[in-house]
Amino acid sequence: MQYFNIQLASQLSGVASATIRAWEKRYNAVVPDRAENKHRLYSENDIEKLAVLFSLTELGQSIGKIAHLELEELKVIYTRLTHRPYEERHVVTPNHEKIDTEKMLLNFFLALASYKLDIISHELEKAGMMLSPRELCLKILIPLFQEIGNKVYKNELNIAQEHTLSALVRFYLGQMIGQHYQKTLTRDDLILITTPEGELHEIGILGAALLCVHYGLKIIYLGANLPAESLAEAANALNPKAIILGVSRYELSDEQSLDDYLKKLKLHLTTDPDLLIGGNVKPQMRSELEKKKNQFFPSLNALDDFLSKF
Repeated sequence: MQYFNIQLASQLSGVASATIRAWEKRYNAVVPDRAENKHRLYSENDIEKLAVLFSLTELGQSIGKIAHLELEELKVIYTRLTHRPYEERHVVTPNHEKIDTEKMLLNFFLALASYKLDIISHELEKAGMMLSPRELCLKILIPLFQEIGNKVYKNELNIAQEHTLSALVRFYLGQMIGQHYQKTLTRDDLILITTPEGELHEIGILGAALLCVHYGLKIIYLGANLPAESLAEAANALNPKAIILGVSRYELSDEQSLDDYLKKLKLHLTTDPDLLIGGNVKPQMRSELEKKKNQFFPSLNALDDFLSKF
């Protein structure tokens, strides 16, 4: 079941946001869940009920006399008044092509250039409310950090600004993953998500977690920089279907390569999870990984395609 903020609930049900709030406060018409930031979250059933209530008030019914009724009771009243069955609205996510993601990205860059952290926080919160986890990952996260990388390379942004944005993104995405995870879990297969010891870049695995959440997959997010022995211990205890490893380079440290890490991991594993490796490594290294029956994903878009069929 999908959940929506009050703006989208209003758009989908046809009931003004102010009216929704009034019906909640005065008549307890719907009781939305609350996100961690206390914002309302409306289920598909909530939106359906709001739509039926709106139709009935247009037919002359008093909201105070019908707001407490269950959805099916409201539909019976509608049928009795109109002599035809109520046509259910199939609640779907609105057309996000209308959401100006380019403007969102521009706002991020302008705010980052002047260290306007409050604006960055606002844009992240807004993106989380308006976009699905998948859209947030593919339409905001990927282009945002690609552009950040380009600007750092051109000395248009400094490393401190990049780290500032990364810290804020980690904070908000962590909240969003937790919030959506509770609402959208539909599968029992478990996926562990982490990066190898020596790999500190976390944005990629946060994006992977968002994609898993979107597809209703059960995840445990282990964070970055996890030793092979610790990951094997967790996998042996939890018996996951798969492990997602995010990497940004093949040589993890002066002492250890990605291949060394994987050998050590497999040595300690007593279970047999699929190893899904994603990130930026040279093509020849990728070929070596795949020869050893590791599945490699050069981008989050490629991982998204795989998870959609997982």
